[in-house]
Amino acid sequence: MHLRKLKIENFRSIESIEVEFEKLVSVIIGPNAVGKTTILEAIRLAKAVLAPRTQNESGNTLNLLGATSPHAPQQIFAQALTKNTEKSTTINLKFDIENGEKLKIEGMKATIIDRLALTGSGIIFSNPVQAMNFLNSHQGQLAKQQADKIINDDFYNILKNKQIELNLKINYENSQMLSGNNLNNIIFSVLEQGLPPTQSLFSYFPADRAMPSGEQQVQLGLADAIQQLESYNSQPQLKFARLKNTIFSTIVSEKDGREDIERNFKRIFDRILKGRELGQIGVNQLGMLSIPIRDTESEIEFEIDGLSSGEKGLILTFLLIAKTISENGMILLDEPELHLNPAVCRDLLQFFIDEYAKPKNIQAIICSHSTEILAGVFEREEHCTLFHLRNGALLAKVRRHDNTEIREALTLLGTSEIETLLYRGAVFVEGADDLELLRAGFDDIFRRYKMNDLGGRGSIEKDIQTLQKNEKNNEINGKYYFIFDNDGRQTNLKNSASVKILQLPVYCIENFLIDCNIITDLTRDKNISRKQISSVTDAEKRIKKIALNQLDAACARLAFKELNLEEIGFHISFKNKGIDDIIPLLKHQIENIEEILQKQNGSFCKNFREIFDNKFREEGEKWDSEWMKLCNGKLLFENIHKEGIFFCSPLVFKKEIMRKMKYEKNKDWDKMRELFTELLDEKT
Repeated sequence: MHLRKLKIENFRSIESIEVEFEKLVSVIIGPNAVGKTTILEAIRLAKAVLAPRTQNESGNTLNLLGATSPHAPQQIFAQALTKNTEKSTTINLKFDIENGEKLKIEGMKATIIDRLALTGSGIIFSNPVQAMNFLNSHQGQLAKQQADKIINDDFYNILKNKQIELNLKINYENSQMLSGNNLNNIIFSVLEQGLPPTQSLFSYFPADRAMPSGEQQVQLGLADAIQQLESYNSQPQLKFARLKNTIFSTIVSEKDGREDIERNFKRIFDRILKGRELGQIGVNQLGMLSIPIRDTESEIEFEIDGLSSGEKGLILTFLLIAKTISENGMILLDEPELHLNPAVCRDLLQFFIDEYAKPKNIQAIICSHSTEILAGVFEREEHCTLFHLRNGALLAKVRRHDNTEIREALTLLGTSEIETLLYRGAVFVEGADDLELLRAGFDDIFRRYKMNDLGGRGSIEKDIQTLQKNEKNNEINGKYYFIFDNDGRQTNLKNSASVKILQLPVYCIENFLIDCNIITDLTRDKNISRKQISSVTDAEKRIKKIALNQLDAACARLAFKELNLEEIGFHISFKNKGIDDIIPLLKHQIENIEEILQKQNGSFCKNFREIFDNKFREEGEKWDSEWMKLCNGKLLFENIHKEGIFFCSPLVFKKEIMRKMKYEKNKDWDKMRELFTELLDEKT
């Protein structure tokens, strides 16, 4: 079950929000005390009250939220759930039935009818035996027949639409909790109850993920199964106390349990907590259960209790996701970055998507304060959506290009105040593609730097000048690094103590990626290309032809400069245009500038063409041998894509080239690495 639509009204700090979750991972950001965790608690509450898996789930959840007391279970403490007791609280959840679940639900129809008959009887059954006796009685059989008639149309409509709705309404005047369609609630509950105790469709991970240290009792059987079931939602704090129990029970109760645990630890240590490995799980010399961890650099071994609180929290979170969340399940995860280094946070979202969300089709709704997790959303836009909770009445979707929204979100997160404390410096590049390519090829160099894209050459040069001016007045802290394209225009800006500049020696970073050997190999990958290029020679011939189509625009720029017309501004886009298209565009641009036109004596087109032809002859010889350096690499890859050489996006194709260059460590990758390490003064 994946949550697709959520509507909350009058629940704690949330006045009224409505949102659609379109992708596997939804990340909600916002300042403290605005209501991020409240959204997770609303989902958790509606599920617990309407579709409980255990008898205690509803009561325990309400108790933990402060809405009821074990001493007065029928009384609702409205102040724990709302700021406005004169208005009802409503929480509406709409779930999609995922692939495979439809058949399971069809197979559980008889169980669903039994449950509907029991709830419709008005009798409270204290144990399963009483319920079974009732169903076998004459009265129970009549109740089952009635239930079968009632659900017939609704049941198949639910399956046809592949959606289940859980609608909770809390009326504070009479302390009543009202449900929507009872059949929906029962289907959700029965589907989850059909899983073994070690598996769950739904689990809540609160921010407090404190694992107890020292010797822990390990129990198996019924008592452990009950605790396991309650740990998913109604008492989520139990799941963290149960980490050692989960590890040892897996080893004891599963055939390949030890190998499975070792695989899961290795996965975490290889990709997130690098420099660690799992020792031999067992019993130590004192007879105590032991989970040793080894530091690979120092080769020192210590108990898992010796890890930092952030490391332990991360291990237990992902180990529990791996071991307890079933396929098509969903998790609510509050502040996964808690006590973690920012460098680890940046890999956290990628790790979850690659290892759990995609393979097991697990949906996650995550609340976070981390700017690294925020940045990770934009790296995986195909699987992630970012939401900004601005206040209790506005939850806005944030897209990569919503610059105003992103800046506001980052400001509210306090980024400007903490960046110099968390990073070695800030690296600025021209565009989002540049940022993605640097991370794909040189993550080991840039992972300790805060990286931002500034949206163009003009913005970068302006920011450099502003920073260097402030630097002279001792008004900036930290180090700032700027990487920008050549664009055929050499900058006159220079390095200063705190502001370092790298202008690429080629037109743009994509020019380094024009590796015909790698491109030829990638066209043989059916996941990337449907048009295989037969040889490297053929690839170079085809790509060079595409690049040389830019020569007209390049020579037109030179002619424009020679006529001293630069003050007009060369702002027209000449992408994919020949000289016969460029000339009329230029003429139209300068027609309104009377003084300049008069200087041309009405012969602009003729003069421009003559100069252009001379430039074309001069530049043509250069481009024939140096086209890989001189052409606009960004435009080249866009046009290669239009030629149908690859069907994935240009960015994905460029990242694949960068990854292969990194793997092969070819000369262009080495050249880039040398430039970047010199800029950052990092050791190669």
